[in-house]
Amino acid sequence: MANSKVQYTADGSTQTFAVTFPFISRSHVSVEVDGSAATFTWNNDSQIYISSPTLSGGEKVLLVRSTSRDTRLVDYVDGSNLTETDLDLDSKQAFYMAQESLDELTLINDDALATSGYILVADGTDFKSVAVSGDATISTAGALTIANTAVETAMIANDAITSAKIADDAIDSEHYTDGSIDTAHIADVNITTAKIANDAITGAKIALFDDAYEATTTHILVADGTDFDNVAMSGDVTISNTGVTSIATGVINNADINGSAAIDASKIHNGTVSNTEFGYLNGIGSNIQSQLDGITAGQVSTLQDDILRILDNVDNTKKLAFQVSGVSSGTTRTLTVPDASTTIVGTDATQTLTNKTLTSPTINSPTIGGTWTSYTTSTGKALVMGF
Repeated sequence: MANSKVQYTADGSTQTFAVTFPFISRSHVSVEVDGSAATFTWNNDSQIYISSPTLSGGEKVLLVRSTSRDTRLVDYVDGSNLTETDLDLDSKQAFYMAQESLDELTLINDDALATSGYILVADGTDFKSVAVSGDATISTAGALTIANTAVETAMIANDAITSAKIADDAIDSEHYTDGSIDTAHIADVNITTAKIANDAITGAKIALFDDAYEATTTHILVADGTDFDNVAMSGDVTISNTGVTSIATGVINNADINGSAAIDASKIHNGTVSNTEFGYLNGIGSNIQSQLDGITAGQVSTLQDDILRILDNVDNTKKLAFQVSGVSSGTTRTLTVPDASTTIVGTDATQTLTNKTLTSPTINSPTIGGTWTSYTTSTGKALVMGF
């Protein structure tokens, strides 16, 4: 039985405990609860009250005497009178210190040996010499070694593992909690195209697209000053879902045509009037038909033979054209119409002349038919014709 200490097991109903050993001073007594110093007060020299911590039951309450070892309580001086009290106090200090030392020695099991690598471990009665095994071992130099794979999750304090303790490329995605990686844990400019699933980005995730963005057939994206919205193409031009655009009928106005567009004549009406022919209209100041209807003698000075056509008044497919290509260059030939209604005689066709007067004509191989008669010329010569 210990002489300088007493241990209790708290029952949760009391904070008061008896001091069962003698002491020289209350200051030599300390109280521990489960190995930690407790705050207490004295009810009297044989009883203490623990004010902290509050005991709930099951705690180990240890009251221990530790007599002063550094300072002698009695100092003998030559020639002084020795009293019983001084002698008793001096011997008590030595006696109590011896008891306390013996109490400590009795905690060591008699079978304890200083075996290499062994330590003293209490079993509730005393300390025994045992080998350190299990998750950690110890050498004779005091080096403690933790066994491989011995550290479990419950042994690691929260937030105790820093990045310096994690090997590079050592953590797989299976060790991340689903949905645990937030924006703050993704470095800037580190999401590449390869990390985005096909068709995964919607219009709502793109700042320049309206949140209602949908790939509606034949619609196009048009900016409204804030973002691009999904709208139908309408008005003068529409578009198909294959990209073919169509200009609506009748929507092109004069103002829509650039002044330097130089539209080719083939694009006008059916394309039969050429650019050159359109060029002839340059300088015309009024209605062409009215001008043609109003042409009088002397008003037309020149007219190209490939332009001038005289049409039959009944059948306008019958036309008369003049050709002067046979006239010598630099020469003007004049055709004079007689003061009579007549028929033009040609050299390339058979002609019938009735009651015609020919002056000095040369007739080659004529065929003369009809009834012969006599005719006196202006010179008095007679011409007899008969059939």
